[in-house]
Amino acid sequence: MTETETDQSSEGLSGLKAIWANTQQPVAPLPWYRRVSPKLAVAGVVVVGLATALVVAAMTGAGAPPRHRIVLADRVGDRVRLPDDGNTQAVRADYEGRMTALRPYRELAVAGYGDAGTTKTTLTVVGLVGSFPEPGRELRKYFGRMEGGDVMRETVTELQDFPAGPLGGELLCAVLVYPSVSETTCAWADGSTVGIVTDTTGEDEPEELAKRTLDIRAAVEVEAEG
Repeated sequence: MTETETDQSSEGLSGLKAIWANTQQPVAPLPWYRRVSPKLAVAGVVVVGLATALVVAAMTGAGAPPRHRIVLADRVGDRVRLPDDGNTQAVRADYEGRMTALRPYRELAVAGYGDAGTTKTTLTVVGLVGSFPEPGRELRKYFGRMEGGDVMRETVTELQDFPAGPLGGELLCAVLVYPSVSETTCAWADGSTVGIVTDTTGEDEPEELAKRTLDIRAAVEVEAEG
């Protein structure tokens, strides 16, 4: 071998050092995961982890406020549940007519309460279960403060906002004046329930009925299973 050939061979070996190992055997290209920057790999793991957590939260409801439903008790405070009278039946029929596919109501409970040993209903309790993203909107609808509300505007007096208690949401009370009778009514709403308590005697002031409503709510609003 001539000196020129030896120099060329050395240059060739030198140029192949990036490809060949010291054994001068061909080295396979690095797999893709060895060529990725460690920072990019960590970022990818974080993104995948966050996406997985979001999917799990969406499927399980993790992080969302607890959902509740209304289970009317046999007794609320000093009143006992009575057999349905004509007024209770009429209230139930009215709300059953509202439970259409376009309404957010999915469950309904209605009961009349009165003093033990009597047959006269003095409190009517209505419980609605559904999905209410804007609880205040449901109360404004009920008290007729929105177009198409349940109660005519001119019948609502003394509308007041009260603390909703540990279950959260909002609580409004008012006196509803009809042509032949006045009734004090309180209504609460949260993300999954709407409750309406009406003193059919009209004797309770809004402040008194608000306190009674908190006690009733604590007795009938329970966490939904599942």
